[in-house]
Amino acid sequence: MEVVKALNSDIPAILEIWKELMDFHVPFDSRYTLSDDAEESMGKNLERLIGAEDALVIIAVENTKVLGFGIARIDKYPPVFVKQTCGTIEDLAVSSEHRRKGLGELMLNEMLDWFRSWGIDRVELRVASMNTVGYSFWRKHGFTDYMHIMYRDLPEVE
Repeated sequence: MEVVKALNSDIPAILEIWKELMDFHVPFDSRYTLSDDAEESMGKNLERLIGAEDALVIIAVENTKVLGFGIARIDKYPPVFVKQTCGTIEDLAVSSEHRRKGLGELMLNEMLDWFRSWGIDRVELRVASMNTVGYSFWRKHGFTDYMHIMYRDLPEVE
């Protein structure tokens, strides 16, 4: 098993795992339900990220089969802050049949090394509050809460 940079030819396999990840989140919040053109939009986004200097798209591969993927980006804070950049982990997912075998940790370490190579000293991410599996993974690897993102659904006005 190895972790390598993704190529455009890996996008269909990444999309399959991404769709599984999104479906996993639907019971937490119906807003994770994918639109009809979600796969096409995400495919274009992956293509852009794979070609971007300030992004990293990686895959975990075994015998040419993609088992997981990760997306990391360099982000900018508003110019009012002394610190101007941070790393963002957009996604990290392993196909359901290959979870709990260390693939997530391998990909996370690859992303953290990449952030270090950019001089990044803070990495941020979002995890769904009801995703206890994901939350536990991130806590296990040293991530902690610093902000809560809150929402309120508004009723339709009649």
